[in-house]
Amino acid sequence: MTEPVFYEQPLNERMRTYIRLEHLFRQAAYTLRGYSIWDSRATLSSLIDIIDILSRADFKADVLKELERQQNALAPLQQREGVNQEDLQRVLRELRAAQESLHAVTTQLGLQIREDELVSSLRQRHTVAGGDCAMDMPVYHLWLQQTPEQRIDILEGWFKSLELVHKPVSLMLGIIRESGVLRPQQAPQGFYQQTMETNLPLQIIRVAMDPAVPYFAEISAGKHRMTIRFLRPQPGRRPVQAEETVEFQMSCCVL
Repeated sequence: MTEPVFYEQPLNERMRTYIRLEHLFRQAAYTLRGYSIWDSRATLSSLIDIIDILSRADFKADVLKELERQQNALAPLQQREGVNQEDLQRVLRELRAAQESLHAVTTQLGLQIREDELVSSLRQRHTVAGGDCAMDMPVYHLWLQQTPEQRIDILEGWFKSLELVHKPVSLMLGIIRESGVLRPQQAPQGFYQQTMETNLPLQIIRVAMDPAVPYFAEISAGKHRMTIRFLRPQPGRRPVQAEETVEFQMSCCVL
């Protein structure tokens, strides 16, 4: 069976940050063990973006709050019939372990990478288009001349040092996504609208589509209403909204 294509709309800044971090960790992991200098460049660029997010003063406190919130939301399920208690206890243990690990960190998150002189120099040039080329950063050019094994070893060490963040972010997003059930929906003329239940702690809207369908989902959501438009890309021109009824699946992740 073909895997569906997912489009997601986070409904608060915390979820938006976690999804961006998840994207950056996946990107870094994909190129991490590549042998070319372009793999190493791409990995380091992703790590720098991660560090920039972790540098926010309230990031650690927000992660700890979300870990606590999810534990409090899941705890009542221990008294509910029909719940797989073994899986529930495993998830609660993982949330507690992630929380305890973060609590134990007394330094800034990502400090090992941030204090590296090469990374510090690259961060200063990160916003300049092409600012990390050999002309502007000969020290980086020299660093890239190491053997692939040497570069990968350094990058793996930096990537591993961020596991304290990577693990809880992946865990929390996974729990939230699994809290929603995909249900079939239809969008006449490529347009779907639904009233939001303001009393529910809605975190993420997910739309799943068959990859053979030639439309992408453009999701917008406010406090009272969500809207989904299905658009077809056009080379060199603006996308156009579907004229037919588009079938899709949607889940509202509430936890």
